[in-house]
Amino acid sequence: MTQAYLHPIATSRLLLKAALTVAAMLLTFAAISYQTPVPPGSDKTVVDFHAFYVAGKLGQEGRANDSYNMAKMEVAQKDFTGVKVFMPWTYPPPFTLFVTALAALPLGWAYGLFVGLTLAFYITVLKRIAGDHLPGVIVAILPVILLTVMTGQNGFLTGALIGTFLLALQQRSSRAGIPLGLMVIKPHLAAAISLLALVERRWQAMFIAAGIVIAALALPTFIFGLSIWPAFLDGVRESSAYLAQGKYPLFRMTSIYATARSAGLSSDMAFAVHGASAAGVIALLFYGWWRKLPPQLLAASACAASLFVSPYNYDYDLCILGVGLAFVLPGLLERTRPIEQFALLALCWVGTGYGLFTAFAQEPEIAGVGRDPLSLMAPPLLLLIALVALAMRRAVRVRVSDIPATMATESTAPTTAPRAQASEPRQIELA
Repeated sequence: MTQAYLHPIATSRLLLKAALTVAAMLLTFAAISYQTPVPPGSDKTVVDFHAFYVAGKLGQEGRANDSYNMAKMEVAQKDFTGVKVFMPWTYPPPFTLFVTALAALPLGWAYGLFVGLTLAFYITVLKRIAGDHLPGVIVAILPVILLTVMTGQNGFLTGALIGTFLLALQQRSSRAGIPLGLMVIKPHLAAAISLLALVERRWQAMFIAAGIVIAALALPTFIFGLSIWPAFLDGVRESSAYLAQGKYPLFRMTSIYATARSAGLSSDMAFAVHGASAAGVIALLFYGWWRKLPPQLLAASACAASLFVSPYNYDYDLCILGVGLAFVLPGLLERTRPIEQFALLALCWVGTGYGLFTAFAQEPEIAGVGRDPLSLMAPPLLLLIALVALAMRRAVRVRVSDIPATMATESTAPTTAPRAQASEPRQIELA
């Protein structure tokens, strides 16, 4: 074992309180700021949550279909914020229904309630996974936590749902189907965890997930009408065209596609590279399950794979990286030298904070391909790959019998389920 130099930091309750206090203060300030009217002629900050709120208002007015039409959505955003912004709405109708309910509250209260509750949910799930090492996880991903608080995005929610699923899967509980089904709000992030449920043959969990998905699809259909689905599909196609044209801010995207486009590849070539990479990552996850990768490593691999499937991933989706890190941090600290530990921390900070830094460092209207040197670097994905590669390089050498007690007991919720027998070569007990 090497000296775990960052152990005092990774388990410091004082540091945890300080980080969460900063996040809470930022959340409170943002909620008050969004609720306070802006004098005419003054600059107004427009963030992702404004798009949530505008889509919700359109839903309340019986115009949910208009949120999927960029021209109409742009007008509604301009009318509400006073600023012309590029924020296409491509969320599935179940999430549109959710923001419609949320928009019944004033903007500041809606933002504070949504971000506050999802952050609390996220921290609770990380605590269940990481145990005493929660401070280390929070410090490592602090940039993306602050980014998600500032933008009001749903990274906390999706990260918490994936973490809850993996915990329930480890306990062999059918309750894993609940968070899996709720991932209907962002199905492209659920491909990897769905694969685990399938290969583990968790039929009860998958049946529950299917029931939740059916209900989640039926409810907005009943409330908004059948026309919501053609509008949604048209919106997705329109958004795909915008992505191919380079209208999205690639410097904040973390997909293989964004990296390939930033490197100068055409849209078709970038999609081809991304598709091949996504298929390869899913195959590697399956291979890890087949080779009986230790439970914590398999869970972390699923988190990493979730970030490689869709070409449309943003930096706030890296909250999922925090879930994967929570599973393996104790083992990493036991098996890395001090210089490697600091390198991993630096990679986490740069990888999760680059989009936030770049957004402040350049003009707000700059986005897309080749318009700014910063956008050409696209390092979030590259650094994420380096982080996962370095972590796995050390961790895959660990045999099941050599997993530290901290990983076996503190990092996961206790379970009384029996372990899989050796006679079941393709079944792994995630416990």
